[in-house]
Amino acid sequence: MSAPAEALEQQDLDKFFTVFDGSSSEDVSHARQLWSSMSLLPPLESRLVSADIRQRLPVSRPQRGSSTGPKLTAPVPPSVPALRQRREERRRYVAMADQRREILALLGRQREQRIQKELISVDFKPKVKISREKTMKLQHSDCEMDQELVRQLQ
Repeated sequence: MSAPAEALEQQDLDKFFTVFDGSSSEDVSHARQLWSSMSLLPPLESRLVSADIRQRLPVSRPQRGSSTGPKLTAPVPPSVPALRQRREERRRYVAMADQRREILALLGRQREQRIQKELISVDFKPKVKISREKTMKLQHSDCEMDQELVRQLQ
C-alpha cells in the first residue's frame, strides 16, 4: 500500500477508535471497561430473536416405553377425603333439588288459588264487552232522543 492510502486509513480508524497513547495498561483496561459498559444494547423490540421470548410452541415428544396397545391398568380408588367431599356435594345438590321442587309446588298452588278466585269473581265482574246489537240499539236510541229534542225546540 502507498503512504497516502495508509494515512487515510489511519484517519478513518481514528474516527471510530479511541487511542490511548502514553497511558498505562491499567488506564487503558479501565477505559475499555467504562466504554463497553456505556454502550447500550438495542431495545428488545428491535431484535429479531430474543432469548426471553419463546419462539416456537413446545413440540410433543413421544412417550418413553409406550407400547402399541392400550395400557391395562387397574383404576385407582379415590381417597377417603375425596369420597367425603363427593358425598357432601351430592347432599347439597339433593337439598337444592328438594328446595326447587318445594318452590315449584308452592308456585303451582298459588296459581291454582288465583285461578279459583278469578273464576269465583267472574260472575260479579261487569261485562266489558258490548255486543254489536247493543251498540246499534244504543246508537239508534240516541238518534231518536236527538230527534225528539229537536222537535221540542221547534
